[in-house]
Amino acid sequence: MKRFKNIKLIALFAVLFGGSLLLNSCGDNDNPVDEYTGDDAYVLSLAYQGTDGNFTYYSVQFEDVMSGKLSALGQGFDQLGYFTYNQIGDKIYSTGGMGTNNIIGLEKDANGNLQEIGGVSSFDNSLNDVVETEGNKLLSVEMSSTSDVVTLHIIDPETVTINSSNSTAVSNLTDLTGTSFSGMVQSGNYVFVSFYISDPATYATNHTDVAQVAVFSYPELEFVKVIEDTRTGPIGGFGTNSGLTKDESGNVYALSHSNPANGYSQFTNDAGILRINSGDTEFDENYLFDFDAVTDGKTTAHLVYLGNGKVFAEMNMQDRSEQATWSDSPLKPAVLDLQNKTINYIEDVPEHAGLGRKLAASALYDGTSIYLCVPEDVSIYVYKIDPSNYTATKGAEVEANFVAGFFKL
Repeated sequence: MKRFKNIKLIALFAVLFGGSLLLNSCGDNDNPVDEYTGDDAYVLSLAYQGTDGNFTYYSVQFEDVMSGKLSALGQGFDQLGYFTYNQIGDKIYSTGGMGTNNIIGLEKDANGNLQEIGGVSSFDNSLNDVVETEGNKLLSVEMSSTSDVVTLHIIDPETVTINSSNSTAVSNLTDLTGTSFSGMVQSGNYVFVSFYISDPATYATNHTDVAQVAVFSYPELEFVKVIEDTRTGPIGGFGTNSGLTKDESGNVYALSHSNPANGYSQFTNDAGILRINSGDTEFDENYLFDFDAVTDGKTTAHLVYLGNGKVFAEMNMQDRSEQATWSDSPLKPAVLDLQNKTINYIEDVPEHAGLGRKLAASALYDGTSIYLCVPEDVSIYVYKIDPSNYTATKGAEVEANFVAGFFKL
């Protein structure tokens, strides 16, 4: 398995980085790199695209991410397909997409190597996201724009098996076609699921005049209602899964951007952040983080909650009228204060293109620093960001098409 993996990766590296690397890689194959298996390992899920267009993901452990080069050559736990990753506790959960409807867990074995645990592959659709509940369970959702039901699952985090599920007709949420997932959190007795409307055939977003969040009971997972707010457009967008964010008190923040760079074909309402107060099931009429007022109209599709009312964001530095469709760029990292409604940019990190994926998976916050992989020209580099003083240090070069996950185990 390891030798096959080396040969396969050598071929991918030849395509990605040229023949000179191929020669070096052949030498490395004779003396394969020993993967780090110690404590506090950084785990990167590195994606490589083959000549057939398919992706292979390698989750690899590293001791240091601030120097040298980071590569999956001869190392890591490999998965063929297109995956999304989430770390919850001491495990990483991967959910399949592009025809792979499964979830598996990754954890360290007694020797420090990554191993697969559990797994469910009986879902009707790909899981859109996996989040942690306040009772330390996993909560997942199936919401496909071509399906007539929305299904929520509570999953055991140790065995990665389904504890309970409940389905709701899409017609309870909307009369429109193309219900598309954008975010989910559980707070107290409720699960909140944000969505927007995207045409299943053309991806056109012709309904951008209202924010909508579906409310379900927890742990019963029964549909309660849909709440709406016309101060902004829809919540969240394509692929980023950051439509909803929860703070330590259980307050839920709902992000609206309607960015052309993140899948919207139009925008008609202001962009901003709404709030659902802890224990409530309506939007707070007295709260609005107005992007026009705070950021001069710059918006974001990416949020990671840091604590104490602060969130890490990747701000799109172009006005919505100037954004290239589906580009997820140009981005600049920043820290937003949701309580004081302020923004501070991380000036040491250059503007860059994003991945159109979940930032909480591809950026690591360890309680002190944020680790972000930033594409520059033909290379990707790790940046270590201090969110307290808004500075950053450039680290290791990453040899991959993109980084799908950044974790610490």
